[in-house]
Amino acid sequence: MRRVSQASLALSLCLTALGGCKPEKPPADDPQGSIKTAPKAAVASEAQGKIVARVGDHAITLAEFEARLNQQSPFARSRYSSLQRKKEFLDSLVRFELLAMDAQKKGFDQDPDVQLAMKQAMVKKLTADEIRGLVKLADITDADVAAYYNEHLDEFDKPAEVRASQIVVADEGAARKLLAEMLPKIQAEPRRARQIFADYVRLHSTDEATKRMAGDLQFFGAPDEKRVLRTPDQPPVDAAIAAAAVALEKVGDVHTAPIQTAAGWHLVQKTGFRRPYKRELDDVKTSIRNKLFRVRKSESMEAYVQRLREGAQVVIDEAVVGEAQVKPSEGPVPDLTPPYMRGPGAPGGLPGLELPEDTEGGDPQELP
Repeated sequence: MRRVSQASLALSLCLTALGGCKPEKPPADDPQGSIKTAPKAAVASEAQGKIVARVGDHAITLAEFEARLNQQSPFARSRYSSLQRKKEFLDSLVRFELLAMDAQKKGFDQDPDVQLAMKQAMVKKLTADEIRGLVKLADITDADVAAYYNEHLDEFDKPAEVRASQIVVADEGAARKLLAEMLPKIQAEPRRARQIFADYVRLHSTDEATKRMAGDLQFFGAPDEKRVLRTPDQPPVDAAIAAAAVALEKVGDVHTAPIQTAAGWHLVQKTGFRRPYKRELDDVKTSIRNKLFRVRKSESMEAYVQRLREGAQVVIDEAVVGEAQVKPSEGPVPDLTPPYMRGPGAPGGLPGLELPEDTEGGDPQELP
């Protein structure tokens, strides 16, 4: 049996359903077009609702007709106010049913692509109608929000952070000479302060770890501030260096004297700043509630899938899985996964219900 791809079949049917095919001009003896006016008995009110048309054994009800009309965009709906326009839209539904009936008659409903598309549609419907109701935003109480706030105060009370770059040389004389050369250049071109300092780093700094990054020490706190966490891969910052950087007034300023540490003599430039902030509970209630909702929703999804897994026989042959051949990609591959197939629980094609991510952070000031 001849097969067609999911894309070509879906495209043909969807374009027809949405009126993508213009109605053919009716013959002279059929001024009303291709939709025949049925006897009143055939379009009478039935138990399932009023019937606007029949296509073979399939009845298009008034409710279905209205639903399909109202699925159109507001602009498109505005074109269907007249009887003639409604008849044209009904003709597109009739065309769709005719094509669907013919496709089923020819066995396309057994095509793997068609069956996959049907499963995806069912999962989307399941996600919208049933899984979405597992957890509601209203389930997250004020007590839950307050408890999270009190247990994660470090997320809402941030100290000031400063970013700096350094030049390290072996002796004080060399450090003062570089400083005397560099400061007039920075004062003459303050907008290029970071670039001028970076050039001196590359030419003169003896600290290989930061030299590769134009002397960047990344963000850190004041010497006695323990709340600014730094990862092991970030360059160490001596307390004297931190104190000098914090004392600088503006981003781009250079400390006016070399600073001695066990590593040598340092010239320090301030390259960034994050203001301190403290958010009270009332300021962050909404973001915390949304965060807890996402977590609880993900947990509910996993529990739902686990119940399904326990009620089914799932057998995986890892040896056969390993035989799967993956074609190499040519360049970046865009993520074309439908939204309902992403998010928590998404691996394996399971849907995830998503909310927009929260955005939080300091008020950064950095040089370009």
